Amino acid sequence: MFKRVLLCYDGSEAGRRALRRGADLAILLESKVFVLSVVPPEELDPNLIASAAGHACVAEGKSTHYRRLMDESVEWLQSRGVSAEGFLTSGNTLDEISHHAKRLEIDLIVLGHYPQPAGGLWWTRGSRSTLAERVNCCILMAIEPGKT
Repeated sequence: MFKRVLLCYDGSEAGRRALRRGADLAILLESKVFVLSVVPPEELDPNLIASAAGHACVAEGKSTHYRRLMDESVEWLQSRGVSAEGFLTSGNTLDEISHHAKRLEIDLIVLGHYPQPAGGLWWTRGSRSTLAERVNCCILMAIEPGKT
C-alpha cells in the first residue's frame, strides 16, 4: 500500500510529530522512508557569504543545521529498524516536496501542520496550486492532538 514514504522534516515540533507518526506507520507497513529537509532560499549560509568574499568562516550555517537534523532523523529511523535515506535541498518547500515525491515515486507524504498566523496553511500558498494538486500520492498531515 504505502511502500515508499516521504517524511518532511525541519526540526520543528510539527516536523518531529510528523517524523514520529511517519516512523510508526513505516514500521507497521515495512515501508522504505525518505527524509526530506528543505532549507528555505532566504536562509543565507555564512560559509557561502564568507567564501564569496574570499574569507574562511567557521560558523555553522543553516544548511549545516538542516543537514545535521536530517542525518539525526535518518539515524533515529534506522535504529528503529526502518530503511531510511535522507535528502537535503534548498528552495521553495512546495516545489521541492512535489519534485522529490515524483522523482522517488512516493506513495505517501507525511508532514507537520503549520498554520499561518494570518490564516491559511503553508501548503496552499497564493494562487499557485496546492501540494495535493501537485502530487499523485496520499498526504498525511500530522496535527497536534486537540488542535484543529
